[in-house]
Amino acid sequence: MIDIELDNKPLTVPDGSTLADVLKHAETPYRGTTIAIIKGTEESKETTAEYLISTTKGDIGIELSAHQDVWRAVESGIINSSVKWAGRDALAFGPFKTSIAPSHRDHEYVRWDVLFGTGGHVADHTYMVISKKLHTAAHGAPLDGGVFGRIVSGRGVIESLDTGDSITGIAPVERWETIVNKIVTTDRSTGIEPGMRIFTYAAIELSPDAPYGAEHFLAAVKDGALAFSTVSHAFASTESLQGEECPFEQKEPRKAGIITARSNGAGLGRIYISKLDKTSSPSHSVVGTVTCGMELIQLVEKDRTIALHIDPERIMLLGKTFEAAEVEMRERGITMRRDGETADSDVIVQQTPETTIEIVGSGEVTGHGVSQKNLIRIELYGDLAPKTVEFFRHALGLLKSPIGALPVFAVYEDTRLFRVPEVKKEIMPENMPEEIVSAGQIGVTSQAAKYAQMVGVKLTDDLRYGPSGEKFAYTNIIGRVIDLDKLQDIGEGDTVYVTEV
Repeated sequence: MIDIELDNKPLTVPDGSTLADVLKHAETPYRGTTIAIIKGTEESKETTAEYLISTTKGDIGIELSAHQDVWRAVESGIINSSVKWAGRDALAFGPFKTSIAPSHRDHEYVRWDVLFGTGGHVADHTYMVISKKLHTAAHGAPLDGGVFGRIVSGRGVIESLDTGDSITGIAPVERWETIVNKIVTTDRSTGIEPGMRIFTYAAIELSPDAPYGAEHFLAAVKDGALAFSTVSHAFASTESLQGEECPFEQKEPRKAGIITARSNGAGLGRIYISKLDKTSSPSHSVVGTVTCGMELIQLVEKDRTIALHIDPERIMLLGKTFEAAEVEMRERGITMRRDGETADSDVIVQQTPETTIEIVGSGEVTGHGVSQKNLIRIELYGDLAPKTVEFFRHALGLLKSPIGALPVFAVYEDTRLFRVPEVKKEIMPENMPEEIVSAGQIGVTSQAAKYAQMVGVKLTDDLRYGPSGEKFAYTNIIGRVIDLDKLQDIGEGDTVYVTEV
């Protein structure tokens, strides 16, 4: 018999067992996601040149580059040192004793350089100086300028520091390095050896203080799995919702296992799982925490998908009939109310509250329904018009929801026009029709015409104009309407709801 661990629980399996045999004992059925196996019980962590400095205003990350022997010798003396002075160019913590040789020479320092300087050119009065902007000064530093590192995180904290603030702690950042005896696989024929630790999923607890960020994360998870597009020593991230807005709700240090969503700047909407401790960031809103299976996050590779157990599971009623939704809510102990069209077969197109966290917290939800005749099934051509399809999904919220609202702008004999919320994005020509536009095709006016971003559908074939009423050269074909007959009786000011198939 072979003794192993499966998701942190001991398990004994017969000799000759394979991963497929082990997976029969997993908590949930295996669906082809990545599995991490650590052979043996040793885990390798490497101390890096990066340190986390805790202050009375928050944490600062510093990466050492030189004078590391001096740093290590005086690290204990730097702890509890206070801000001696803070100016426009720099600030200084100290004093403490070192063995550096001060000089009177001026040096140029760039923003976020960290150096050893002295007071009165005496090594017994050494200061840790942080450059806040490009400047030239002596600082009583050694002949080489005294730069020993650079600020890598917590720059907003530095801007807030002043006399009276102090350093409360310093800790090295440990990096999880490649484990020689590891396997990252989806191969169920992998042989099982004694002492193996097998991880099939990661458990996630969402933050009750970040309802919209938690919902953003839940929208990125598909069928209980999350795909990673970027993996580094510091984090694993997914870009599936990059470009989608996510409000800033919660600021916390990004310790290993913390999940954040980028709330502004480059990478807006991107989701990160920290693999090592870092400071908080005004651009990263904390949405949850990995509570189990962090080993799988540490070992996952780029373009791999892992299984997740999330608490709470997502409540997404849009696209479901009232009958089906009420069964689901009853099983979860949630009281459900009906609004709008309320027959059992009517489809929910809005839910209030919007987020899972709010619904679970209140214990109730209201669904707004419409008749099945107002729900239009569509097929989008993501391979033929990827940029325009991305625009369409973003404009209608289809990246986060199975249902999108499409307001009717104008109705003509054989044409239906729709105006989506304006997106600050140019629609370049792609997948333009050549000889004919078939009935049911969905077109978007490109940037080449005046009314860019207009969406249209033709009810009949057309040899001259695209679905949005423009010439073929100004039209991008992005998909087709499956339920074309449902567009016959709509009028200006109506709203139809679309769902992808």
